[in-house]
Amino acid sequence: MTIEVRFLASLRSAAGRDSYTLDLPPGATLGQAIERLLREIPDLRAHVPMWHLAVNGTYAEPDAVLQPGDRISVFPYIAGG
Repeated sequence: MTIEVRFLASLRSAAGRDSYTLDLPPGATLGQAIERLLREIPDLRAHVPMWHLAVNGTYAEPDAVLQPGDRISVFPYIAGG
């Protein structure tokens, strides 16, 4: 199945692109998608501690099962004051 990953804010620079397409087996989880993403774009590893993840615009845990056509959004923590 095909999943689109969108990089937001400063993570666009770290990834070197705005989006990335992953081909995953049916039943893959968000955690498995992220593991695959980090193998394919290793420069992102240093940024993992500051990530938020969403699937189709909703916060998701690593055990969330993905569906064909889902969109993963990866964005950094945002601090305000």
